[in-house]
Amino acid sequence: MTEIGDYKNIISDRNLFNQTVYTPLSEAIKLLNERQKDPELVARVSKLLNNNIPNIFKENKCGIMARQLATPNHENRTFISLAKENGLHPVFLEYFDDKFTSNNKYKHSLGQLRIQDKTDKNGNKVVENITVIDFNKSNGKKLKNIKTLWGESLVDFHKRLFDLYNLKDFSFFEETNWYKKGNEGPIEFYTNFFLLVTCFGILFENFLLLEDDVEGKFTKDVVLPALKRTIHLTGVKPLIVPVEAVDLETDDFWYYHLPIVKKAIKSI
Repeated sequence: MTEIGDYKNIISDRNLFNQTVYTPLSEAIKLLNERQKDPELVARVSKLLNNNIPNIFKENKCGIMARQLATPNHENRTFISLAKENGLHPVFLEYFDDKFTSNNKYKHSLGQLRIQDKTDKNGNKVVENITVIDFNKSNGKKLKNIKTLWGESLVDFHKRLFDLYNLKDFSFFEETNWYKKGNEGPIEFYTNFFLLVTCFGILFENFLLLEDDVEGKFTKDVVLPALKRTIHLTGVKPLIVPVEAVDLETDDFWYYHLPIVKKAIKSI
């Protein structure tokens, strides 16, 4: 059983972090198959989750991408391809009750699309930014209550973008259909989430490590404690694989869309 030691030490050592958190995809698939045939482990995890396992995860071998609101940017399209190429059904786990903040890079990208149209003569990416919401009005609102500048639900808008890319054979699953958040803290939620990906799916995620960054602090203060707790409860490590090469995970191109999305943007 993996032991997780000092969080600060893990965060400061990229190789140690990778070994602690991630599992190579080929190995994760092998472990998923083995664990799903282990009745004792499945029963233990099911009991810890109060037998509340969504059917989609019981009936399929799933790759899971957790995003408050999924959009078909480069990262999420890569996830769909990677999961399907490895025999997994891609599922976006979404949470529309989450509040919008422009300080979060991913959420900001939901309100201002970054479109890579071409490269210049020096080979540099030429990116066009198109704002689709009023940021001042949207900050602090639940994602499900935000409207685009032309009055469309932001959730519906991003769903339409998937249609433009002609992406098929994947699923959306809204988190509140599975887990009702009460007064528990984020560590408790992530523990339940990590329990799900011990034997009911594989999580595709890159957790950022920069200590002076909000997301890096979240990784240290929430992700690692939840991971440690999950391992203690089950005796196994959650199945987590990085979507992006870890040396490229902070690159903005993961947020980029292709010019086809302009067809969904209505004139005001």
